[in-house]
Amino acid sequence: MRFLPDDEQTAFARSLDALLTAADTPAVVRSWAAGDPAAGRALWSRIADAGVFALAVPEAYEGFGPRPVELAVAFVELGRHAVPGPLAETVAAAALLTGAGAKSGSGSASGSGERFLPGLAAGRTIATVALPGAGPYVLDADASDMELTVTDTGAGTRAGAGTGTGADTSTPTVPAGGELRMTHAPAA
Repeated sequence: MRFLPDDEQTAFARSLDALLTAADTPAVVRSWAAGDPAAGRALWSRIADAGVFALAVPEAYEGFGPRPVELAVAFVELGRHAVPGPLAETVAAAALLTGAGAKSGSGSASGSGERFLPGLAAGRTIATVALPGAGPYVLDADASDMELTVTDTGAGTRAGAGTGTGADTSTPTVPAGGELRMTHAPAA
């Protein structure tokens, strides 16, 4: 079994390194930390154009994936360059939405996949995830377009979707025990 990146993965890592080096990520980090996400969103778009977020989204929803090895290669470079923003959370949101669709039997979380996964894959939507018991704060909620809240009631996953600032979080999309709610989400 081979545990080293192949030539294509190595080339992908080099291209991300070049992109992030040219982007002056230290300046992006400073502006993100100061509450100005404009430079971060511009970098986010370039990262999306490189296909990073599409690696977490199934092909049925305009993604390339799921491709966990390539995601790991990408996240090594993103971490090495200290790229700000909810990168892991956006990838987790794609996995949660994909998983909710699989549990519903529709492959789409009763429409949530079709509504949100293409935007996540293309980088048009930035997501963050709130975990149970984490308190009232959610990492990068102010810079995110979508917030997913996960609760555990022991019997499974449930998802609700909404659009705009008045998100409808009561729409069940997967009847089961736990809950995956979108507390605010972009218009589809």
